[in-house]
This record gives sequence, C-alpha cells and structure tokens, in this order.
Amino acid sequence: MAKMSPEQKTLQEDMAPGSLTLDGFLGDDPRSIEEIIREDETFLQREGVEIKDIVMALKAFTFKGVEGLGDPVPVGDYEVSVEHFRGWQYCPFKHKKKVSKRNTKLVDKRTGKELYWSDLSLHLIEAHGFFQGKGAHFRMEPETILEVLRLEKSESEE
Repeated sequence: MAKMSPEQKTLQEDMAPGSLTLDGFLGDDPRSIEEIIREDETFLQREGVEIKDIVMALKAFTFKGVEGLGDPVPVGDYEVSVEHFRGWQYCPFKHKKKVSKRNTKLVDKRTGKELYWSDLSLHLIEAHGFFQGKGAHFRMEPETILEVLRLEKSESEE
C-alpha cells in the first residue's frame, strides 16, 4: 500500500468504526479508501454504467418510499420503504455536507433481493464514488445494485 498523506490518514481513521459512527464506513475491508473507490469505479466502467444513473434510480425510489410514511410502497416490480430519524449526518470527507437521517429499503419482488441505503450513502456514492468498504453496514455492492435495479450500459456508452 502506498504511503498516505496526512489528510488521507485522517480520513481513513475517521471512517473506522467508533470514530464518526459506531460501525464506521470501512467494515472489515483492508483496502484504502482510494483503492475501494478505484476498484468500484473500474467495475462500473467495465459494465458501462455511470454513477449518476445509479444515484438517480435510488433517489427516485427513496422519494416514492417517502409517500408511504414508513409503510411499504409498491413501485412496479419493487417494494420500497423509508425510515426517518431525527437529526443529521455529516459527510466524512469534511466538506460541510449534511444530509437527513433517512434509510431506504428496496425489495425486488421478482427475486427477493434487497438494497438498503441511507441518504448519506447516496451522497458518498454521488459526490465521492464511495460505496463504502466491504463489510460496512451500508456497503452497497455495485454488482448487486446493477442486478437489483436491472441497470445496463448507459446510452452514452453504446
């Protein structure tokens, strides 16, 4: 592993369990934040899917789920539910971004597969390309996202 700058070292420490959140953002993943981002980015490039398409789809499900006021909402082949909590979560990348404490659960009724994310997860993916480390509570595997959302190559890639 390459030597980290002081800023990278602080960020890596902040994302560990017990620093900014109880569970942290890295799970049991031994890779650096930069390696995690690079490997997920490489996978998405290989699949021809852009982060903006993923985030747009996930946000649309969150907004649909909000309509259920905590109860599951049917959306085509899916069922989505949203939980709201009081307060804010702050981006660990230290650029003063705060998001509401809201979690979304999406179930693909055809396959039974699920995705689970927070508003902070969406921000980390959209702004930083960071899906979190393997084993992290809110880690969203890009492969699973593409499978559940049935996303394929972006039109700009074809």
